[in-house]
Amino acid sequence: MKRQTMAITIITEAILLSMLLYSIFQWRTYWISTLVLSQVLMLVPLALEARKVILLPWPVVLGAALSLLLHGLGLVTEWYYTVFWWDKLTHMTSGVVLSTLVAIEVLLLDLRTESIKIPSIWYLMIIPIAILTLEGIWEILEYIIDVVLGTGMQHGLTDTVNDIVSNLISGIVGGIGVFLYLRRRSVDEFVSSLEAERLERWFVRGFGRGSRL
Repeated sequence: MKRQTMAITIITEAILLSMLLYSIFQWRTYWISTLVLSQVLMLVPLALEARKVILLPWPVVLGAALSLLLHGLGLVTEWYYTVFWWDKLTHMTSGVVLSTLVAIEVLLLDLRTESIKIPSIWYLMIIPIAILTLEGIWEILEYIIDVVLGTGMQHGLTDTVNDIVSNLISGIVGGIGVFLYLRRRSVDEFVSSLEAERLERWFVRGFGRGSRL
């Protein structure tokens, strides 16, 4: 395991745990459930690496950690209610992380299978569309959770639209970043560094054999 990923995970888990203990002391059930879920999500990169599915670059892990910490901090400080731009910040941060993950998956599909070939300029559309799709699913889940559990995740139509716009901006930024990366850097070396042999085998079985590298 990379030392950077392990260090990021340990520090993030410690901070999330402190927020969780504070939430338990305040007995805010929504905070508690959210922070427990955040701690589980923070372990996903290490689990994927341990099972030899994929080795996520440490900047991606750092971005995920920052996203989870900002969300947790917004809850326990109630900045979601008192700082008008906090919600936009958390959505844009998580959107950039999701954009990177989408790009990684599409790159693996593109470079490790013969049946798929994606021009680099298409990433300008693929990533924003993927992020909008994920955001739409998330907003539906928020609505369902609010109705079933009586939480207050949604704050009206304006809040929902702001969330969608924030993620759209992050998706556009992510798409431009990937497009520029593909024009200037060695994609072969990057994909090889992911050590995603198991994931690549899944893609090959699903979409065709071989590689164009």
